[in-house]
Formats: sequence, structure tokens, C-alpha cells
Amino acid sequence: MFLDSGNLDEIKKALQFPFFEGVTTNPTILLKENQPRKTHIAQISAKLVFVQAAGLTEAEIWDDVLRIQAIQPADGTTIGLKIPAHEAGIKVMTKVRAKFPDAIILATAIFSSEQGYIASLAGADYLAPYYNRMEVSGLDAAKTIEELRYVLDLQGLQAVKIMGASFKNSRQIMQALASGADTVTIGYDLFLQMMNKPLALESIEKFNEHNDALPK
Repeated sequence: MFLDSGNLDEIKKALQFPFFEGVTTNPTILLKENQPRKTHIAQISAKLVFVQAAGLTEAEIWDDVLRIQAIQPADGTTIGLKIPAHEAGIKVMTKVRAKFPDAIILATAIFSSEQGYIASLAGADYLAPYYNRMEVSGLDAAKTIEELRYVLDLQGLQAVKIMGASFKNSRQIMQALASGADTVTIGYDLFLQMMNKPLALESIEKFNEHNDALPK
């Protein structure tokens, strides 16, 4: 599981749980932190931090990849590249894989299985289908992930991981995983929602009341 956040306090709290594999960011997330990207990313301490390459053309995205590669991360932190899975982005992925063979690539903004398949052929290590955005647009997000999982396995691309993204509730998270996603990236609020179910909290509170009432 990854934390989809740029908030340093949220990251510190979430990464106390050892099952978090890292952090994903994008320009929208980083804008909330109101710091230069280079400065802010360097403050994030995690095993793996994905930073999105911005730009509309192949040249613009590639130039931003080089800027991201120049960021000096915190000790023990690896910076991964988030690259959009459209034509210009796919071209950049192939260039990254050729020039920086050890780079970790997350193909983002995926709305179809064919997008994910092409990105995997271009060298992506992770694929991020946007679950809620698909559902809102009338697309079958679960079926998209199922189809992508099937094709990756059929084509011998099992090393490529599907990272479900863009969630509005915990139901969507579990549906993505049940459909074949290897992992997910979620906001800190959804992480809390997954653990702190109202019915569970009520039951725990009742147990504690009864424990306090036991004869001493």
C-alpha cells in the first residue's frame, strides 16, 4: 500500500505502519503544501516517493524527468517517476528505460486496459488505473482492472504491478484489490476510514465499559 499525500505530518503518521511501501504525489497534491517541489520532495522520508513529470509534449515531460532525477532525496529514499500513460508519456517511458535502466516508473492517469498494456510494454513498473474517475465517467473500473490483470499475466508481464488509485471510499479500494490490483495508493483520510469503522468503535467502547465494570 502507498500513501497518496504530500503532507509531511500525514506521511510521518502513516509510515509508522510498516506495510506502507512508499508515497505517491502529483502536482495537485504538492500545490497544497505551498513549497517548491524540489524543496518539499527532499523533506519526504520514505522507501519510495513517486514524483510526477509535468508537461504536455514529449520534450516537456522529458525535461521535467531530468529535473526530478536531479532532486537529492532524504537518506534512504528512492525517487520514482510518475509519467502519464498517453502518447507523449509512453515515448518518455521508453527513453527513461533506455537512459535510466534502474528508474522506477509509475504510469499514471490510466482509464483503460489498453493504456495499461501499452505502458507496461514501454517499461512501466507500476500502472495506476483511476478507479473513482472511471466510475464517475460511467466506465467499469473493476472490469478494467480484471482485464488488465488477465492480459499482463497472459503476456508474461507479471512483474508489472497494478496500483489502484483515485478512490473516494474504502469500498472502491477493496473492489480494486479484489479485481486484481497488486497494491493501492490512498489518502490518509481513507486509511483511517479503513480502520476506524463506527460499528467496530462502538463494540470496542462497549467491551471497555464492561471491562471497567468487572469486579476488582
